[in-house]
Amino acid sequence: MRARATLSAAVLLLLALPVRAQAQVDAYTPCPLVGGAIVFEVSGTTCEDVTPVVSALLAQAPDAAVSVLAGAGWSALRARRAAADGQHDLIAIRGLATLRLRRSGAAPDLDGWQAGRELLFARKRLVGGRPAPNGSALCTSAFLVRLSSGRLGGLSAAHCGGLRKDRTVHRRYAALRRPPAPGIVLGRVQRILTRSRRLDALVLPITQGANRPALPVINRGIGRPPWRVVGTAQTRSGRTVCMTGRTSGIDECGRLRGRGVHRLVSRWAHVTVHCTQIEAAQGDSGGPVYTAPAADGTVRAVGIVALIAPILGNIMCFTPIDPVLKRLGAKIVPASP
Repeated sequence: MRARATLSAAVLLLLALPVRAQAQVDAYTPCPLVGGAIVFEVSGTTCEDVTPVVSALLAQAPDAAVSVLAGAGWSALRARRAAADGQHDLIAIRGLATLRLRRSGAAPDLDGWQAGRELLFARKRLVGGRPAPNGSALCTSAFLVRLSSGRLGGLSAAHCGGLRKDRTVHRRYAALRRPPAPGIVLGRVQRILTRSRRLDALVLPITQGANRPALPVINRGIGRPPWRVVGTAQTRSGRTVCMTGRTSGIDECGRLRGRGVHRLVSRWAHVTVHCTQIEAAQGDSGGPVYTAPAADGTVRAVGIVALIAPILGNIMCFTPIDPVLKRLGAKIVPASP
């Protein structure tokens, strides 16, 4: 009887102990709520490690989030209004760790370039907060690169912009979309490689500054921590690769088909692509193709979604990343360890 009482006391003591998050990186672990937090989750770290910065965030107005996080060594990634009125979600990263916090108040205007986000391409100049012009196209963002000039650029598929017969860009203006409005206006297409090469890739300018982070991660929405991009990988036959697209969603994975590249004719140009066993859909074009995530949540860039082949069952084909980088004289921006 005494032993049973001792065991019961031990169980109650364990239940009373604070939850310690596991350092998983592919999903969030819930943490005990702090102050006015409505949701507090982490990945790649522990609840105890992040609690001080969460307490500091909750002690300040939502608009102060970027500076509070920076002071604690974190990079604010994105803020978005939650489904419930008067609440918002905030995502921040530090190395391989990710924090997700939901709290009351209006979401700060915090958003920037990530691979796997929805892009809007238009013939006419875009204006933030106004409806998209007629004839606009929806695509997906790919990897963050450092150009030979030292500037940052964002990759996507060339056919999202398209070339006219006179070789000028058809839809030359782009924005990082936040439905239903165009969202963050990026500007004009900087380079489009189908002018001179069989490479379905283009470069967009990156908007930087206060509350406009540009980070080498692959977006997985609010409910999943992002993958970190740490370099590039070769397109080996049989290799498993994954893609993220604005239509098909995150982490669609499958093997490469065949042993080499294919030269296919699209409406816009002759392009050189690798094809996969992954099914894709309209709107996924321009999205990132990457290696299967490693145990630490890192991935390597493999290519850019170029086209969907209906004749082959809507399989996804992609432009390999290495020739794109070589032609641009660019390098993938790697995530910080």
